[in-house]
Amino acid sequence: MYNLIRFIKLNQFILLFLFIEGFSIFLLFSQNNYQTTKITEQASQYTSVIYKYTSIFRNYLNLAETNKYLAQENAKLYSMIKNQESFHDSILIRKKDFSYQSAKVINNSVNKRNNFITLNKGKINGVKKGMGVITSNGVIGIIHSLSENYSIVISTLHRESSIAIKILRNNQHGILKWKGFDYKRGNITNFPNHILLKEKDTLITSSHSMIFPEGINIGTISSFTKENGGYYNVEVEFFEDFNQLNFVYIIASNKSEEQRKLEKNISHE
Repeated sequence: MYNLIRFIKLNQFILLFLFIEGFSIFLLFSQNNYQTTKITEQASQYTSVIYKYTSIFRNYLNLAETNKYLAQENAKLYSMIKNQESFHDSILIRKKDFSYQSAKVINNSVNKRNNFITLNKGKINGVKKGMGVITSNGVIGIIHSLSENYSIVISTLHRESSIAIKILRNNQHGILKWKGFDYKRGNITNFPNHILLKEKDTLITSSHSMIFPEGINIGTISSFTKENGGYYNVEVEFFEDFNQLNFVYIIASNKSEEQRKLEKNISHE
């Protein structure tokens, strides 16, 4: 203890300088979105390489499971080509307003308050900020930042995530958010309590989103309670297991820009 106190006394000015410098950098990036985005993009160029080789090794250990997944997806695609229709439980459907490309998850977190996902596709593949990311089991997130060969996704398991959804049975619309802690469940707090809810009701994406096609599976209602203010607090069990993400699809909306421009004109009136 004496040596520690002596060390602090001898280097107090250097330690004070380092503390102030570190605190200043923290304030800079926590209060400025531009700097935060830039440092994220620069960091992703280096960390993504590490994630890539880690993912390759992990994939080698899980070849059997990967092959099974690919066989299932190929079977769905083959059926759609032959029948010109999709399976009821699949989002791999023909939608002229959207285009899809596959990507591999090379890093993923589920135990933080704000979770991110790294994909092996970037600017060179035509990926852009704001594109949606899905699987055959549900919505995964939205592209946040990119480098040439990689992209970072804001996961559905994130404080800022908001997904426009509706109940399949009665077409009631709401907003899905994630309160944290449990990566298997999300919450909806804007369903008015005069509507009829049922446990196991299926939730899908609504037509109010410019990022995701309508009809993508989200999950089912696992429980709900009436809250003060005239709304339900609804707990949703996701169809997708975010802790086992492997392959995903990046979605590009072919008409979202046209819609944004039109709605922007209305807002200026």
